[in-house]
Amino acid sequence: MVETENFQPGDQKSNDSFEALITTKIVNQIESIRTKTSGPAIRMSRTLVYGLTAILIILISVPFLFIGISRGLIEVFDNWVFSERSTAVWFVYILNATLWSTIGLLIWKRRPKDAALPKKSMFEMEENDA
Repeated sequence: MVETENFQPGDQKSNDSFEALITTKIVNQIESIRTKTSGPAIRMSRTLVYGLTAILIILISVPFLFIGISRGLIEVFDNWVFSERSTAVWFVYILNATLWSTIGLLIWKRRPKDAALPKKSMFEMEENDA
């Protein structure tokens, strides 16, 4: 058997380029549709996953931050201010209690009026209207 080179006449090459052109247009249209439909869904799911991960990391790290600050304050007051460690520990406890109580009172003052009162039921409203 004799091997021959692939010989294509001129009109056959134009058919190949036409097929390639059609294929390219179809692929481009499919990619365009994919980016318009699944692009926002992918972006939304990534935002949700990364956001939940960031919230989880923050929720875990904030208590450790406060514990570290309290521990550091105990060491500072123990070495430089008070002569006994137990006094420094209780002083830091008092500082923490004062800080968190002040924050709680400020939040309590900002609550809406009558927020702690129970809501009227439909039965009570009907009695008042009559």
